Amino acid sequence: MIKKIFTFISFLIVWLIFAGRSSLDVIVVGIAASLLTTVLFGDMLYQRIEQRIGLLGALRKGLLTFLFIPVFFYEAVISALKVSKHVFEKSPSFSPGIVKVKTKLNNVSAITVLANLITLTPGTLTIDFDRAERAYYIHWIDVNTREEAEARKAIIARFERWLGVIYK
Repeated sequence: MIKKIFTFISFLIVWLIFAGRSSLDVIVVGIAASLLTTVLFGDMLYQRIEQRIGLLGALRKGLLTFLFIPVFFYEAVISALKVSKHVFEKSPSFSPGIVKVKTKLNNVSAITVLANLITLTPGTLTIDFDRAERAYYIHWIDVNTREEAEARKAIIARFERWLGVIYK
């Protein structure tokens, strides 16, 4: 029962965050949607978590994810500032290109999240992932090196460390 209440509250909070306003109609629809989702899918959510990592593991993963969010926002803001710098230049100094960067991650979810984080960071876009080599092909707006180790450090190392711990 506690799991269902926690799930309902979590869904409702997410609903209110994405709704962007808190009028009576938004809250009523949010309560209905959260309740329906909790009733239909609440058991499946915890069943998979408990089988794989246990409740403490799920709490640990949730806490680490929560701590990672400011790190991502910091990196996104820094990248946005670097990209916006090019807007104000008289003559463009950037050199776009595609780089190949290998990852150390093994977990499919971590690999997928990393690809999305790369794409969400201004100035980079994940084009493809080669499963055999575990390598991303990334369009980078400001290629300053073609050496894989340096590109890896500049683009994915900071995210990869966190994801390696979160998806351990």
